[in-house]
Amino acid sequence: MPLILPDAHSSIANDLRQRLGSDKVKDDQSSRRAYAVDASIYRLTPDTIALAHNEQDISTVVRYAVERGIPLTPRAAGTNLTGSAIGTGIILDVSPMNRILEVNREAGWARIQPGIVLAELNKQLAPQQVMFGPDPSSGEMCKLGGMLANNSSGPHTLRYGSVKDNVRSLRLCLSSGEWLDAQPFRLTDPLLPPLLARHPGLEIVRTLVDRHRALIHSKAPRVSKNSSGYNLFGLVDGLEAGLFDLPKLFVGSEGTLGVMSEATIRLVPRPTATVTALLHFAHLEKVGEAVPQLLTLRPSALEIMDAHTLDLIGRSRHGIPSEAAATLLIELDEEPGQPSVQERSARLRSLCRSFNLAGEIALAFDREERDQLWKARKALYPTLYRFDAKKKPINYVDDVVVRAERISELIRYLGGVFTGEQVPVAIFGHIGNGNAHIVPLLDVNDPKDFERMVETYHEIHNAVLTNFDGSICGEHGDGRVRAGYVRRMFGDDLYDLFVQVKRALDPSGLLNPGVKLSETPFTEHIDYTRLSKSCATCAKCNAVCPVYDVFQSEDMSSRGWYEIVTASDYSYLESKRVVEACLNCKSCRTVCPAGVDVSELILRKRAEQPNQAAGWIFRLHARPRWFEPLLKLLAWTQPWWDRPALRAWIDRMTRPFLRRIAETARLAPDIALPTLARRHLRDRYQTLIPRPGQAPRRVAYFHGCAANYFDDGVGEAVISVLRHLNLEPDLPPQRCSGTPIETYGHRALAKEGARFNLRSLAPYETVVTGCASCTLMLKDYALLFAGEPEEEEALRLAGRVKHISEVAAEAPLLSASASGQAPRAGRRKVTYHSSCHLRAAGVTKPPRQVLTQLPGIEYVEMVDADRCAGGAGTYLVKDYETSQRIVERKRRAVEQSGAEVVATSCPACMIQLRTGLKGRADVQHVAQLVADTLGERLQPHGDGGDGSA
Repeated sequence: MPLILPDAHSSIANDLRQRLGSDKVKDDQSSRRAYAVDASIYRLTPDTIALAHNEQDISTVVRYAVERGIPLTPRAAGTNLTGSAIGTGIILDVSPMNRILEVNREAGWARIQPGIVLAELNKQLAPQQVMFGPDPSSGEMCKLGGMLANNSSGPHTLRYGSVKDNVRSLRLCLSSGEWLDAQPFRLTDPLLPPLLARHPGLEIVRTLVDRHRALIHSKAPRVSKNSSGYNLFGLVDGLEAGLFDLPKLFVGSEGTLGVMSEATIRLVPRPTATVTALLHFAHLEKVGEAVPQLLTLRPSALEIMDAHTLDLIGRSRHGIPSEAAATLLIELDEEPGQPSVQERSARLRSLCRSFNLAGEIALAFDREERDQLWKARKALYPTLYRFDAKKKPINYVDDVVVRAERISELIRYLGGVFTGEQVPVAIFGHIGNGNAHIVPLLDVNDPKDFERMVETYHEIHNAVLTNFDGSICGEHGDGRVRAGYVRRMFGDDLYDLFVQVKRALDPSGLLNPGVKLSETPFTEHIDYTRLSKSCATCAKCNAVCPVYDVFQSEDMSSRGWYEIVTASDYSYLESKRVVEACLNCKSCRTVCPAGVDVSELILRKRAEQPNQAAGWIFRLHARPRWFEPLLKLLAWTQPWWDRPALRAWIDRMTRPFLRRIAETARLAPDIALPTLARRHLRDRYQTLIPRPGQAPRRVAYFHGCAANYFDDGVGEAVISVLRHLNLEPDLPPQRCSGTPIETYGHRALAKEGARFNLRSLAPYETVVTGCASCTLMLKDYALLFAGEPEEEEALRLAGRVKHISEVAAEAPLLSASASGQAPRAGRRKVTYHSSCHLRAAGVTKPPRQVLTQLPGIEYVEMVDADRCAGGAGTYLVKDYETSQRIVERKRRAVEQSGAEVVATSCPACMIQLRTGLKGRADVQHVAQLVADTLGERLQPHGDGGDGSA
């Protein structure tokens, strides 16, 4: 009989499960596919993924990998552009280790774990008025582990330096499985000899560096930034100052020398005031002349985007003059002992008079306005994915550094190279320290473009080293894309020294092989398939994905789902676990600069396998003659069955049926169920229902299911606000907008209801909604009917749909009436939860604008207002435990705000917030607060009837 051997990945995974536990190890095809990519141009499929929750997990995996001879790649956010967060063998994901361990504000440091996101770190530090200074443009999604590994910096390097300048100490697991507390040791420190005895590789490194000081000095880059090679230059500087500065060695080593579990980082005070300015230069050479003068203002950031970049991202979209040859962003922070930002801004205006600008200087002091000026720069790379269906931004010469005074010369040279090759290119970066990011747009599946890529790779890197005396890498790391050029940059002697350092600390060569030091051509492992798709895999979506926030695992993330559902061999049954985890919150779509809607892709896959149990409910719901009497029966009996003991019994009794919807589905007793209406909204407001042959009013109120069936006052509030604004609405016949129906895969049934709604809403000038999901779905009917006869009518409807907060914000009657009226009660502190679907519909400011206008209310913006609360319609039934883990972040934000009331824009969010907050704050719809303030709330029984509710 032939011997049948298990797959390598299965064997590795089984071994690790025995050592770590099954919940920390993944080797299914979906997980391996999700972890096969980072933000680079490469793909490498791992055998197994291990999730590290603590140091014991890290050392266990490292020891196992070395014992078995298996390559090991540490990974955090996977936002790296050079391919250093992917690999064969084992991926060790440290994302679950994402806490701030200790903060010492007075001494200016914090101990942090590698899985914490930079934006999250600074958000948590903000109340103490301190922050971590380095700020890559990917700061919303990159994690500290990756920043430490790459020696990241970012736009504010001018003031705060790179990561290596902001680290006090590190804790690492070496390839031996032993732990090292890496800090600067004085050479006379009595603790140093025993440390070197415990870790002989460090003694080898110290001896090598000491012996070759002259060589290292002679090869040190003569530019302001460098992340190429190992930082032996920092070690030499330390030795000459009497220090063995260990953090300098490991920061920027890209996981090739050890695995970090924590770092003690330096903190800096948050600026008390900041001004951002946008300058448009008519001539590129003037930029080079202006930079030395601008640097006299002590800017914290000085960024450039050249004419090619401005053309690619769309000048009109960002208000950039057509004659601008380059745009500069300059930021000035308030500094102790320095002139104020107002004085320096005046000096900036004076300097600009001599620059011959192509337009007026734009100055922004307000945070929101400053963010708008930065928006194009921070989202630049993934935005380029919109430019062409085939040509994609390819990072292969993306991080070169020259002396700052030669940056204009470099940009002219690069423009000439790519113009000659007839290749669109974006050139941007940190002009204040000569760091240019170069992103050509190529179709790597086209042999001619592939040849252009290889030629320009060598031409540009050689020119930077030979003609500009620069560095091939400023902040992104060498990774796989530049590893083959490290020898060319530093020469054989220093490169061989790098190899000896690697061998001393990783004798088996298993820590992130192929990264930093390699002779493999940069074209090896390019992901040709992905580079023909629309997703940049930048992980911007992961930063807002509520499921990823909970699980911290790439297979449970927006980016991972994209990889899974777009694979040529996708299988629903094989991928069901991850595909069904999506909430359809649309947060990914809202933030994606490339315009990718991962949730829409997942909905299409679910439509291939519609949920049959949910289908029975939706088909019953589509027949109101049967469904509504049943619902009213539940309403009449709710005082009886909606009690703790009976709710627990109902939870147990309904689980067999609910498991047909999802394995995790349950009607948990803790869910704050709304009160069902004994008489529905349409029963209570029969005078607003148009009669056959009756001319329609101008405005229709699309109340949706919740406002019709729940006795929560939202429907009454919307109607009363409209009436106050002299907008008497119709309640035309309507079906469910379709959001929950489509969420469970029944796209045909959703279309059936959508056609009914299109016909019913066609006569109206404005369609007002009170539900965020209804708002988005009505606007998205055009996507539902793309390429079909109904698409044109759906597009017309989309332009007529308005959420009630938009109507209220636009109406002068609101502020005029409310401002002259005393509050009905004392001032209440109110915050706002921004519903995901309303954000996706483009409605973010109107609800806040309305709340700030209401007398008797003190509006406070809470942290994480724009994050999903985890309700997602029926998701808190489909997966109650996960939904409550998601809402925990929101609960903390509400408590931190001190608000008595949380306002929101969607009845479904109201249920989730009430469930998660458990009475810590009241939850109301924005329309309810408006109606209360105006004193216009109608009685629950509506316009007629017997008055019973």
